[in-house]
Amino acid sequence: MTQHEKGEVITLPNPRKRRRSDEDFTERRRQKECFINQLIKQGDPISREDIRYLALSEGGLLCNEYRRVLWLAFLQIEQDESARECDITEFRDYSQVCLDVHRCNSRIPKDSSQTQATAIKTRLRNVIIKSLAEGPSRHYYQGYHDVSMTMLYVLGERLAARFMSRLCRSHLASHIRQNLDETSKQMKLVIPLVSQKSPELSDFIMDSDAGTMFSLSWIITWFAYVIDDESTIYRLYDVFVTSPPLMPVYLSAAILLYRKREILSVECELSTVHHVLHNLPQNLPYDILLRNANDLLTEYPPSLVRTLPIKRHEIILQVPRYGYLDWSRNWGSKLLQYANTPAGIAVTSSFLVGFAAFVVSVYAGRFQM
Repeated sequence: MTQHEKGEVITLPNPRKRRRSDEDFTERRRQKECFINQLIKQGDPISREDIRYLALSEGGLLCNEYRRVLWLAFLQIEQDESARECDITEFRDYSQVCLDVHRCNSRIPKDSSQTQATAIKTRLRNVIIKSLAEGPSRHYYQGYHDVSMTMLYVLGERLAARFMSRLCRSHLASHIRQNLDETSKQMKLVIPLVSQKSPELSDFIMDSDAGTMFSLSWIITWFAYVIDDESTIYRLYDVFVTSPPLMPVYLSAAILLYRKREILSVECELSTVHHVLHNLPQNLPYDILLRNANDLLTEYPPSLVRTLPIKRHEIILQVPRYGYLDWSRNWGSKLLQYANTPAGIAVTSSFLVGFAAFVVSVYAGRFQM
């Protein structure tokens, strides 16, 4: 600290403290790398618990080299496995897949040549169709290519196709149906989850009529569509791959809760609220948010979350014999509405009669004196 000319004390930043923090992070990363290397080299099957612990811890699985081994180990896929061969052009959604793949330029490395970009898109198309062609009930949806692109970059074409095929049996099973009814049900779980921790926030979103459409791209693409940084996408996928299928729902709720102050600061109106919800900041602290999402998962597991009621932000005042007075965020208008009901009129009349009797008794006492 130093003394200012006017006498107030000013705290100066301590560069040693920042350097120490960086050194601690580097040391934690080094220890984690050593632990992962030991797991990989030991030769024995790596436990799913160890992989999930590493995925949830700071920095996730650190790099794609480790992910290539640990993602496959978690889903018990062998390195030499391949997806079933098929005639790509015979796939029923072939034209739509080609259109979406052709448009997915945002995730192609900026320094790629035209030839390299075309090769990436061709491999992506192959991953999508080979993984979906393994079952007649598997339908392509717009967003499947975002997940497939991530797997292609981490695992390569052959293993990515196999990996996506396995995800179609579990994590993505709700989204590859003929319609998105099951996906819509997942989206509707976000607000009840939020309401358990902040009824005020969930009420605000519901009062704005913003609904849950803002979370569609988050859930069906595992946030790959709305996040620009590839390393952040890989970080999230570490947790999504090693968690129950509803983990993107829990993360969606955790993000809303983290942004509570920002959301509540805008006008409670449909277009304004939807804009704030839909436009996800790119600098969110995802290590913290993933831990928060995992805490929600632990407290409200998938077996429970589908039956959660929506908690409302209100104080209920019981008025004897005349029902209940709903004293919520819009208490002024609701109080006027209540005053015009039969119960409200009765309460108001009783209050006025009682007040008049009090005034009369006070003045009567003065006259008697």
